[in-house]
Amino acid sequence: MILVAGFALAQIQPARGEEEKKGFFSKIFGGGKSEEKPAEKPAEVKTESKPKSTTSSKSKSTASKPKSEPAKKPAPKPVVAEKKTQEKPKETPKVTPKVETKTAPAPQTASVNNVKNEAKPSASNPWHVIDVGGRDYITLESIRNFYNPLFGFTGFRQQGNHVWLMSNKLVIKAQVGSQELLMNNMKFILSFPIISHGSNTLISRLDLVKLVDPILNPSHIQGAEYFDTVVVDAGHGGHDAGARGVYGYEKNFALKMAQHLRTALMARGFKVVLTRSTDSFISLSGRVSIANQIPNSIFISLHLNSGGSTASGIETWALTPQNAAATISRGGGYNASGTTGNKQDSANIALASAVQARVLSTVKVVDRGIKRAQWSVLTGIKKPGILFEGGFVTNAKECLLIASDSYQKTVAVAIADAVANYRKALEPAMVNRR
Repeated sequence: MILVAGFALAQIQPARGEEEKKGFFSKIFGGGKSEEKPAEKPAEVKTESKPKSTTSSKSKSTASKPKSEPAKKPAPKPVVAEKKTQEKPKETPKVTPKVETKTAPAPQTASVNNVKNEAKPSASNPWHVIDVGGRDYITLESIRNFYNPLFGFTGFRQQGNHVWLMSNKLVIKAQVGSQELLMNNMKFILSFPIISHGSNTLISRLDLVKLVDPILNPSHIQGAEYFDTVVVDAGHGGHDAGARGVYGYEKNFALKMAQHLRTALMARGFKVVLTRSTDSFISLSGRVSIANQIPNSIFISLHLNSGGSTASGIETWALTPQNAAATISRGGGYNASGTTGNKQDSANIALASAVQARVLSTVKVVDRGIKRAQWSVLTGIKKPGILFEGGFVTNAKECLLIASDSYQKTVAVAIADAVANYRKALEPAMVNRR
């Protein structure tokens, strides 16, 4: 016990100075890692697998796992806590260029020459759009120009394949040929690699619409619904133990974290529904059904990861946008037709960003990134939803941390803070306020 507590305390020291971040960006991130220093609103674009995974993690797939329906039970009753009064922020005007959905060609990974069309910025359209092989891309320079009123970018630097957009609030780093994008040193996995054409560095328009803008401009997310309830889903349960760790099973760790999260959320004025409060099995479709019955709510599914003995860190998953592929091969493949959950694409990525950033700013863990997949508990959700992986139980050192009550509680409190940050950031865009 002394060893567990000692290791946990060593890992749960909050990062210093993160709360000093100011402005709009920190409202949604609520923290994040320190910015890495280098040596105008786009419109919406327009499966089955188990809610688990990582690039080197477990080979469990919902598509091949039999499902059993949950016992017939009345809809769960939310735990009601006294709600806090929400302030209504001032709304700001929003520019919304149109985005056309196109059939996805093969990804471009470096400098390209197969440009079909090019539309340079004009008085009516701030975007420099370049059609490469049938897919629209946007120059990073036009992204800088559009968001400059919000962030005051002071620098645009390119060094080899690396490019930075810099301000005292926000640093964005990209690399030609890579699907990783760093914002304030937090990792996001893009749907398509960054490419270059001539002197321009390009990001796909789909990634601008479905990832960059919802994070930089959360107050302008279209159709965001006000919520006062959080459906907390503890992964696995009953005969489905989930990942087997050195010090216990995923199902037990997830349930304990869910119980801590319920307490933390209620303390912040939210109502909470647990999809399971005991060691019971509920099918994936049953979890979705429970969540969809709860009005004015968002959905958070809690899991722990498995992989090699050295794999470590946290990752947060949002649903793959339509016309993009999952981050990993077992994540549902290419999402050609879209799913029910894609109606909340922008809110999903904003919620995922808020959670990942807040946990990273609270606990010293590896950032494995914000990723995309068509996990079954996300595809059918009719409200914003994410899947959070809180560490690797197959890593002895990390599992020792995960097994500690202090880690479970600290992560739960960070997620609860993130939910509050998320609601505050989206408040100007929310409809049906109650």
